[in-house]
Amino acid sequence: MKSNIEKVYSKLPKTELSTQKVELGVADDIRAMSNTIKEAINDADSKLKEFKDAKDEFAKAEAKALKVRATASKIAGQYDKFSNASQKVLDKAFKAADDIGVSPSSIKGLNDLVDLADDLDNKASDVLNFDFNLGQ
Repeated sequence: MKSNIEKVYSKLPKTELSTQKVELGVADDIRAMSNTIKEAINDADSKLKEFKDAKDEFAKAEAKALKVRATASKIAGQYDKFSNASQKVLDKAFKAADDIGVSPSSIKGLNDLVDLADDLDNKASDVLNFDFNLGQ
């Protein structure tokens, strides 16, 4: 003879239990996927903030570099004036040395001035040709 519980179970539709299992499984999947997506959204928000911060930092650096680069020709022009003035001084020194019959290198500071003028010419060229490589 069947117990009351067995009688009740036997009268229940068999598909209802499996439907409840499926519904519970789907609910678990939905909850798990929702949690995964929430974590992904938080991660995306964090990355987007990181990207924005990097972009802002790059924009500031780019603006500074462009400002400095804009002054390059002005600065190089000043260096050219110094170079021209030093060349006039050197020409005078060479002429004076020739006039009195001494070696130009015997004039105190002449060799240093020649070296300094050459260095300044090289620096002026470096300033004009400096490449900030701004990706433009």
